[in-house]
Amino acid sequence: MKKARNIKVGDVVQFPAYEFAKYRSGWNGWMFRAAIVDRLYTSKSGKPCAEITYCSGVAGRYQLLPNKEVKTRVLLDNLFQFNVPFCEKKYREMRECEKSGEQVCWDEDTALLLNHGIIKEF
Repeated sequence: MKKARNIKVGDVVQFPAYEFAKYRSGWNGWMFRAAIVDRLYTSKSGKPCAEITYCSGVAGRYQLLPNKEVKTRVLLDNLFQFNVPFCEKKYREMRECEKSGEQVCWDEDTALLLNHGIIKEF
C-alpha cells in the first residue's frame, strides 16, 4: 500500500478501521476501509489530521443502499491510496451478475462510493 500524498477535502482514501489480529506486526492484521476526507485540521499536539466519512453497514446482505455512514478522525500518516478504478470495475462486473439473476453480497466500500457519486450507477 502506498501512503496518500497531498490529501484534499473530497479525496477517497483508505484507513485502518479495526484490528482483527493483535499479535501481528505493522499493518498486517488490520482491516482497511474506503473513506472520504471531510475536513483537514491540526490536532492539539500539532499533528496533521483528517475527519473522514466511511460506511459501517449496508441495508442488507443483498441490498446496497441505503447505507450507514460514520465520521471519525485519523492522523494523515495513517491514510493510504485507494484504487477507485478497480472498485468501479468490480462494481460494474457485480452489477452485471445481479442483472443476470445472481444474488450479490455488496461491500461497504462500494456503497460509500456509490452513495457519494464517485462510482456512477448505470
